[in-house]
Amino acid sequence: MDSLQSFLHPKRKPNLKFRLGAFDSELEMRMLSAQEDLELMKTAKDGNLDGIDIMMLYVAESLAAPDLHSKELLAGLSEREGRKVINAVDALKLVFNGAEISKLIEIYNRYTDVVVNFSDEVEKVKN
Repeated sequence: MDSLQSFLHPKRKPNLKFRLGAFDSELEMRMLSAQEDLELMKTAKDGNLDGIDIMMLYVAESLAAPDLHSKELLAGLSEREGRKVINAVDALKLVFNGAEISKLIEIYNRYTDVVVNFSDEVEKVKN
């Protein structure tokens, strides 16, 4: 019964809060659901995206703060840029510079790392 409960109520990583030097406000990153991940994979495939474009898509979707889907943020960016900004990846490229996006990708990769050290896990099971 304990194992069933662990699958029904998994202990997921909490959202990651962090700061980047240029911003006074705290940033927040969240884990994507399996459904969101599947939709992003389809978007990447349909858009013929690869490499860095896929990573920017995942980072843009995982940011909870700032919410790059916010109508207010998109309207503000559109006004600032003098053109329509309609999606989160566009917003990501306008809010952050290249070095900051590289750092966000690094943070995303560390945060979403679910690699298991099998030798450690085997020892836990043996004990």
